Amino acid sequence: MSPRIHSRTLLATMIFLTCAVNWRCFADNNQNVTSSLRQQNIIDVSNYTDATRIAKKKSAMLLVSIRPQDVDADHDEVTQHLKKHSIRKIFTESDTPWVFCQLDFNECSISLIQSTFLKEIREGPGVCVIDYAHEPLKGQVVSVLPRRDGKYYQFAQQDLSLLAYLPIGSLTQRSMILAVRRHADVPRSTDGGCDIMLCEAAAAHSAHQAKLQKQGHHRWKLRSQQISDHRGPAVEVCAESWPDQDLLDSCVDCVSCWRQSPGHWRAVSSEHSAYGYDIRRGKNSIWYATGIFIH
Repeated sequence: MSPRIHSRTLLATMIFLTCAVNWRCFADNNQNVTSSLRQQNIIDVSNYTDATRIAKKKSAMLLVSIRPQDVDADHDEVTQHLKKHSIRKIFTESDTPWVFCQLDFNECSISLIQSTFLKEIREGPGVCVIDYAHEPLKGQVVSVLPRRDGKYYQFAQQDLSLLAYLPIGSLTQRSMILAVRRHADVPRSTDGGCDIMLCEAAAAHSAHQAKLQKQGHHRWKLRSQQISDHRGPAVEVCAESWPDQDLLDSCVDCVSCWRQSPGHWRAVSSEHSAYGYDIRRGKNSIWYATGIFIH
């Protein structure tokens, strides 16, 4: 069954004004580091407590990979993939230092198993990223890749490479951006700058839809005017998931939803100078996604 999308055409949401985009990407502004930092080696740590301590000290991104139960490192595909020079090069050339911590599922402590990110990786093997590099997000889980298949999201090794260049943002923002970037049609809406104002606007509207438990471009005329006054002409897309899905299933579901609408997909697949994505869950267990773009 196809996900539902708002019947209003995308063209009705477009408001074009004359103000030029003059505010750079959230990620660009916050990831302006030296070449030596970009090139530093990945630190591999086998103990979660030590990895966390080192990530805090180094102001690094902490990637935690939990192997399936009773699968050792030599036979685990993700462990081996993360050892490849080509993959490690992607991370070492990103804008932040990285600490890798790879754990056997049997070695996880009780406190680790009960943590939020294990719920997000479907209580099984998977990968998460904890941000210790950026002050507003320090200690927060900002990416998850469950290895157990869901309804819409199935783990693929190429998703690991996407983690290195996701912009600074919350778990919900980065999950939406990852869902867009991993789509087979290679949409280009995230090729431009990730704009903090657009991310905040997308977060606010997703939360508003979730509160109403109704998808739609509510109060778009007013919101687009406010955005356009500061950034330039804006366009918005919205979608909702099916109920009772986890975060990544819902993100992939919403991107697939946009793919089924030529008007929505025109916005999602086109390159823009700035973008913002986010998604929120309502009390009805439905997730509401928003993308806002400035061309």
